[in-house]
Amino acid sequence: MRRLTAFSTAVLLPVTLVTAPALPVLAASSPSARAAATQDVPTYTPGIAGWPSGKGFDVAYRASTTNVLYRRLVDGTWSTPLNLAGRLIGGPAVTFASGDPHVYGRGVDGKLWERVRVGGTWQPWTKVDDLPISTSPAAAGHPDGRVEVFVRDAADKLRTKTYTPGTGWSAWTGLDMTADSAPAVAVTGADTVRVVATGRDHAVWTRTRTGAAWSNWTSLGESTYSTPGIAADTATGSAWVYVRNADTHRLRVRAYTGSWGDWQIMGGLYVDGPGAAFAGGRTVSVGRGRDGAFWSRTITGTTWTTDVKAWVPGPPPGVPSALRGKNVTKIPTTSKVAALTFDSAWDASGVSSIRATLQRENVPATFFLVGDFARGFPVYSNLLAGSGFRIGNHSNTHPDFTKISDATATTQVTTARTAIFNANGAHAVPLFRFPYGAYTASDVTLLNRLGYVPVGWTVDSLGWQGTSGGQTADKVSARVLAAKTPGMIVLMHVGANPDDGTTLDADALPAIITGLRAAGYSFTTLDALVP
Repeated sequence: MRRLTAFSTAVLLPVTLVTAPALPVLAASSPSARAAATQDVPTYTPGIAGWPSGKGFDVAYRASTTNVLYRRLVDGTWSTPLNLAGRLIGGPAVTFASGDPHVYGRGVDGKLWERVRVGGTWQPWTKVDDLPISTSPAAAGHPDGRVEVFVRDAADKLRTKTYTPGTGWSAWTGLDMTADSAPAVAVTGADTVRVVATGRDHAVWTRTRTGAAWSNWTSLGESTYSTPGIAADTATGSAWVYVRNADTHRLRVRAYTGSWGDWQIMGGLYVDGPGAAFAGGRTVSVGRGRDGAFWSRTITGTTWTTDVKAWVPGPPPGVPSALRGKNVTKIPTTSKVAALTFDSAWDASGVSSIRATLQRENVPATFFLVGDFARGFPVYSNLLAGSGFRIGNHSNTHPDFTKISDATATTQVTTARTAIFNANGAHAVPLFRFPYGAYTASDVTLLNRLGYVPVGWTVDSLGWQGTSGGQTADKVSARVLAAKTPGMIVLMHVGANPDDGTTLDADALPAIITGLRAAGYSFTTLDALVP
């Protein structure tokens, strides 16, 4: 008999199983790629830049530790990684200006940061300015030392600014585009750049700047939930735009050689969009496959290579001994810090409002996704991950774990982990939340064995009860604020109440943030549990 240790008052709602078709995985890696294998785990889309000499590529990426790692890719062989340290949300961008590499990223403060190598020496990370941004940045460097950076701001609007040697940074300029993804950019000629991004319609859009003049935005079509990649040959003006297709998750490419060709299927199964760059007569794209590894493809002229694995990423770290055997309900700290968490299961009515509030207020948060949610709401699943929010595992179909076997519980966890990763590339490990807050001691042991830390809550907002359950937005915010304590974990939900259609957690969120800040609190994700 499995003993009930804890049970929340969360409403029990039916869910619908959505089955995704099985697709083949990427091809095997080359011997040279396997020889360079190490165990660091890449996350997000990498930044790639071709060497000015044309002989190779520099690749920057965020590891699972949040540090930026830096490798060289020459003739299909990867160097060992250089740790550039720093802590990023999302992936970095890398470009060359005056022959020196520049790396940009969104810091854990939500602002744009830069690290530059000058004369062979990497300078410290420095903050560019205080504009909150909501995705990974893009960067385009020029031989005269200028660098143009492109970001998506807290309102999902694209902006750009330019660094000029001897002058410094310009002000931000809006690009008249509301985007669902981060931007990508490539230099296509003398003082000419092309920027691409995924629009609200999930198509790829592009705009070019020549001198001081910008073209209009043009749709390139396709369908994607991810950031596109772009590479360009400055000598000819040719460009290649890569996407992960929204339906098949396969890599597609469209080439510009004076006019746009058709979209072509390149193959592979990717979990986010690829990075891309041109050097030495060839274009290289690098993206993460469903095995979590980076895979690359090369285009030389009109000839493509097959997908080649970079290295085998190692397993995630185990559960810290201090957290084993526990369903954690509070971050162990005396500092005034709060973790806002949102369970995402059968409905997504509050996601847009919640995401808009968090981005506007520059507040990090953790979202626990059910596998059904990842499959049923791919747009929101990708928006949350692409916006840098921490993603956790909330089971595959939201069953009561006290009423299922260990074998079924294991399948619930592992299937959800795969569904989330395949949908949006997010590593849910090591964060898990039991559906309904229901678990036994053996369930905690099972989750620990699978590499997860079960996470409960300090306070349930009760917003899920809706107005039909006697709640209001004011009552929800008051309940959370009354429970404030250092390290508090707040439980909220993204869905609407099924009886009255209200989204009280979304409605109360601005007041909760304002009230906690007024009491001296700052915000963190649940990664604070496992630094």
